[in-house]
Amino acid sequence: MRYIVLINSFLFGIGLAFESFMVALANGLNNASGSVMRGVKLATLFAVCHVIALIIGCALVKTVVGISENIDSILTYAAAAVLLALGVKMIIEGRRASKEELPVKCRTAELILQSAVASFDAFAVGLTVSDYTVPETAMCAAVVFSVITAFYVFGFTVGKKFGVRFGKYAAVIGGLVFIGVAAEIAVGVFWQ
Repeated sequence: MRYIVLINSFLFGIGLAFESFMVALANGLNNASGSVMRGVKLATLFAVCHVIALIIGCALVKTVVGISENIDSILTYAAAAVLLALGVKMIIEGRRASKEELPVKCRTAELILQSAVASFDAFAVGLTVSDYTVPETAMCAAVVFSVITAFYVFGFTVGKKFGVRFGKYAAVIGGLVFIGVAAEIAVGVFWQ
């Protein structure tokens, strides 16, 4: 049974990591002059938020089974709306930036909001693993944390490289990435 939990946890991590990768790519584009250590810190923040959301989802199902499905859809639409708003904001700021300016950096509060919003899918994963034991849930959380951290650092590093090349357009590209992620979330919920 533990091997199945490990395999499922890795697949959950991969599924959750793609959204984090896209957000990391956008953040890397907007932090082209920043260090890779900033990417590692942001990756840790994203992974921690995912683990917390996963545990909350798991705990919710174990305590209040009936309402969890409605909460999941509300949170998913809220995540799409927030990512859409962040994307539009980044595009507007990027268009206003002059050619000499570096890309617009996200403020700490925006990065925390991104982390929380991106972790809504992990909440849904938590709903599906409610039958795991405490050690199995801890193993799932550790695997998800590791995979998301690796994907985020990779995406941030790639984004930094392109951010250096694309200068002021990085904020616009990053904003388009956020809008794309928001659209993907909304379409995914619609087709369920």
